[in-house]
Amino acid sequence: MQRSVKGRFSVRGPAARFAPQAIGKALAGYSRWLGFNRYHGWLDPALGVMNRVTETRVAAYFDELQTLGNRDYTILGRFQELQMALRLMVPGADVGWLTRPGGVPLRRRLAMEKRVLRIHDSSALYDWGLELMEQAVTLTAPNLRQVMLRDGLLICLLAAVGLRLRSVELMRLGQQLRFDSKEWWITLDRPDLKARSSQDQPLPASLTPWLDRYVAVERQELLAGRSCDAVWVRTGGAPLTQGGLHARIRWRSRERFGRAHSFGVHRFRHCIGTTLPLMFPDQPGLATSVLNISAGVHAKHYDRGLRASSARGYLAGLDEDRKEARALLGRGAANRNPKQADE
Repeated sequence: MQRSVKGRFSVRGPAARFAPQAIGKALAGYSRWLGFNRYHGWLDPALGVMNRVTETRVAAYFDELQTLGNRDYTILGRFQELQMALRLMVPGADVGWLTRPGGVPLRRRLAMEKRVLRIHDSSALYDWGLELMEQAVTLTAPNLRQVMLRDGLLICLLAAVGLRLRSVELMRLGQQLRFDSKEWWITLDRPDLKARSSQDQPLPASLTPWLDRYVAVERQELLAGRSCDAVWVRTGGAPLTQGGLHARIRWRSRERFGRAHSFGVHRFRHCIGTTLPLMFPDQPGLATSVLNISAGVHAKHYDRGLRASSARGYLAGLDEDRKEARALLGRGAANRNPKQADE
């Protein structure tokens, strides 16, 4: 008979109820706080954790975040991260005042103006990815071809499914990305997502030949004989990290839209959330289903089967929009140059 374990090792700590991502954010936030103290020469090893958190230093931290150009929501987030880290390290500590200095919530002290995002139609982003891949196969330099085709495929995938950065990094061939003899599927379990339900949906049919090619050709060339099951790899075969994936999208979007309008992986989710209601105005809440946002009423009304069905309809819409746009472009070119159309 197994004896029950008693004592401190059987007690759930304050971090037990938080997701790993939340704990990671708190750790990153506390690291920034330590870096701020170190920069100003205030990082005295003899001081305890709470002895560093004085009103004077916290006010200086607030001022410095503003001086460095951090937006209101970012500043609020930094204080929430610091508050959570302290609560994890010093359970029971009085840190509520960090987000309510002087009894006034930080949200009321700041304007809380949201950043204006430039939203693109998801079909246009999807076409952008296809154009990159089509251009890649015409290149003679192997490394340029490999990287451009990989980046184009990544852009198409993000425009189609709107995955979070962490989910993209975790993708493994045969697991999160799999082929069922007919089509490619994205399959993500709850640990891979910031959601309460898993995600299982097909990818557009127009991506099938490109996925086939990437897996068989460009990915193998990037691996250079190295064994790795990560879907997204860099030259030499190492998996692309979150930082690497984010940097690739930043670089490609800067190249496409200019430095002022460059964006990262998460922007694709914003674009899907805007595009879907326009594509399917008679289906409210469809975006939350495709994006696997499980909050409130959507968690009750959208199950896995409907999510896959919704995703299939959305992805088919992407393909159809792309075909119609190209047909219109073709007719326009023919009208401008009838002789060329006959050739």
